[in-house]
Amino acid sequence: MSPSHHTPRPLTRPRLAVAAAAVALAVVACSSGGGHSTGASNTSSSKPSTHATATGTTAATATTTTAASAPIPNSAPTGKAAFLGPVRQVPVDGIRIGYRQFGSGPDLVMVMGDTGTMSDWTEDLLSRLARHYHVTIFDNRGVGYTTDDTSVPDTIPLMADDTVGLIKALGLRHPALLGWSMGGEIGLTVAALHPGAISALVSSGGDLGGSEAINTPAAVAKELNSPKTTGPQLMDLLFPADATAARAAYIEQLGLIPPEKVGDETLLRQYQAGQAYESFEGTWDKLPASTIPMLITNGSLDRITPPGNASIITHRAKHAKRVMFPDAGHAMLVQDAGRFVSLVTQFTKASGVE
Repeated sequence: MSPSHHTPRPLTRPRLAVAAAAVALAVVACSSGGGHSTGASNTSSSKPSTHATATGTTAATATTTTAASAPIPNSAPTGKAAFLGPVRQVPVDGIRIGYRQFGSGPDLVMVMGDTGTMSDWTEDLLSRLARHYHVTIFDNRGVGYTTDDTSVPDTIPLMADDTVGLIKALGLRHPALLGWSMGGEIGLTVAALHPGAISALVSSGGDLGGSEAINTPAAVAKELNSPKTTGPQLMDLLFPADATAARAAYIEQLGLIPPEKVGDETLLRQYQAGQAYESFEGTWDKLPASTIPMLITNGSLDRITPPGNASIITHRAKHAKRVMFPDAGHAMLVQDAGRFVSLVTQFTKASGVE
């Protein structure tokens, strides 16, 4: 895409609507008797959850980078989501990353979007993937069960480094990587800057940053960032108007995985990471040299990440396949989880992921 067609970014970069929607709607779910009542559900703190900080050792005192902590108390879901198991932590480059592992098969690491937590993945999506993969989900730095080092700026490349560090710390050998929204951008940056760390990439609802990205429309960004925006309004941004069943199913699942804290400092730091990505050209510059097979997906009705970004990515990457979901929005991987998981499994198998 030529610079003349580049849509200027709004003054504010929206955080992933899932995180805000989860907070707004989990209150409703808990007040009506659903979901889990935990200390993290309605509070905001600049620190990770108390369970995370109380049980983990610091990176400085860890003897090896592969020494994970014991399971964190009260972190294991019950009911339908019990298969996820408890949260553990592992030291990675001066922070401790909280993660869960479940399922069986080839390794798949999942990267959540802007200020989203592990609890923002749906049980339905995770259970489908767990039938085919040994899945690792985790919190990005400063989010939920993962600590932070606020002496350094938070950036997309830094979170890509964290992702690669986690892969190494857990002893995973060339896993497939799946990222959603900002998580997709982290995944693209891993593929561009650390191609030897992964075997395949699935990026959903992300962009390449820098001057070539098509930005979130200003009106949508304003609505996402407004404190007056309600949970139902955020659902309108994630799902098309006629996707009522998918919307209802997502809301129903919000209480199945214990919610986590996202503090104001992390909100600001990840906002700044998004802002910095707007001028970061490293992913764009290095992606053509990457030999990683890539599946690029997007909802054709996505109001948050304009679907034209999927075309830009696939034209820039030499080994990328683009698949659009014609009746879906930003939450396409949740809205049509069956088709999405089928695509992912076919793609990883064709890419030789074992």
